[in-house]
Amino acid sequence: MLTYNLDIEKGSLWLRCTPSEFALKQPFTCTEAGIFYARKKFNTIRDSKDSCLLFLTLEGCGIITQNDTTVRLTPGRALFMNCRSPQSYCTDPETGKWTHYWIHMDGEGVRALEELLLRENRIHAFDADESLVPLFDKVLKNMENQSAYTVMTVSLAIHQILTHLITHNTVAVSQNQKSIRQTADWLAVHYNEPMNLDALLDMAGMSKAYYMRLFRQYIGTTPYNYMLSLRMTKARELLEVTDMTIHEIAMETGFSDDAAFSTRFSAMVGISPLKYRKTAITRHQGN
Repeated sequence: MLTYNLDIEKGSLWLRCTPSEFALKQPFTCTEAGIFYARKKFNTIRDSKDSCLLFLTLEGCGIITQNDTTVRLTPGRALFMNCRSPQSYCTDPETGKWTHYWIHMDGEGVRALEELLLRENRIHAFDADESLVPLFDKVLKNMENQSAYTVMTVSLAIHQILTHLITHNTVAVSQNQKSIRQTADWLAVHYNEPMNLDALLDMAGMSKAYYMRLFRQYIGTTPYNYMLSLRMTKARELLEVTDMTIHEIAMETGFSDDAAFSTRFSAMVGISPLKYRKTAITRHQGN
């Protein structure tokens, strides 16, 4: 069951898309998103929806209820919920307005981070800062275009938003989270070097099994796949903004040879490096 009153001002935005097969393979997928300048009578009551939902309040206040927990979401606060349980949300009648970003999302990465975003399966508010606004805007700008580049851009933006909430919220960050984040930051700097799992384990001070479990829990994927995603992000950038050869880009991003780079790029992005470059040139010329 779904009932709602879409009492929103002109200028509000509601975007929807049907994820492509490539998008569904990403750890973070967006199906709907928007920014609502909600007025006093805005409300939604829903039994369930097969996704998770993220709010960020910019102005006014929203009231969100799920599983006998009610949260007043004031400016600079964000909230994550699994919509597979009944929920309701509305504008706080005391403020009479609720300007907020929202994203419906799903994917293995979302599910891996869910237990960190909920407290005992209950919703709660996170402190958030202005650095999240460009990331929400990036999702809105790219979600309707289901090209490989925009799909990965949206997936990465959602990952960055959720990671920010986990690592910067008011609950003290555990030492384990700090250790995992430290190794992820190290990978972000050394992504083009051979994977050295032993060095990561020494840095975190953990056994392999424990480290791998926590890395997937906090980052949403394995260290190797995280490193590959960083390599692909850099490769796409080099293909778009430089005239480096495929061989040069392969070496720059840490691959042993052109064939290994092209095979991995095609598998992760969906097209070959050469075709991606041609598509990027066409896209830029169109702009």
